Amino acid sequence: MNNRPIIDTLGFAQKTQSQDLQLKLVDLPRLTDVSAIVNDVIQANIIGGIQHDGKSFIELKILSGLTLTCQRCIGLFDFQINSHSRFIITPTEDELVEISQEEQNINTMLAENELDLIEFVEDELLLALPMVPLHKEGDCEIPQLLDEQSDSTKPLSGLRQSS
Repeated sequence: MNNRPIIDTLGFAQKTQSQDLQLKLVDLPRLTDVSAIVNDVIQANIIGGIQHDGKSFIELKILSGLTLTCQRCIGLFDFQINSHSRFIITPTEDELVEISQEEQNINTMLAENELDLIEFVEDELLLALPMVPLHKEGDCEIPQLLDEQSDSTKPLSGLRQSS
């Protein structure tokens, strides 16, 4: 994406703006570093607003289908991401720490004059990926390394004959 969308986080939230993004793998270089394949496009919706308590927020919704490599059998499998996160924006680090200490299960972020929305979406995608991608239990296809004539109790026995 040539024109990367950049926002002022507090201004975006206070003006209750929204931005829809449709991203492809080429837009997300760090995602390719983890061997993920984007099946179609990644749809992201970013909404700004103000809560009832007066705190500014940015809400991020991501919908994507990825293909990951199973670390058990090295086979490919589909992985769906349907993520919804809300971030409370604070103008100072002191407020950030205060809100984080008040409520443990709340996402906070320091206000930024220039937040690259594509990097923001990519960060959240990376956090949504499993630490160790694996098929569901029982879905792995174990590769057959031995041919039918090999003795599975002595897998190296054929080496002597080939020398």
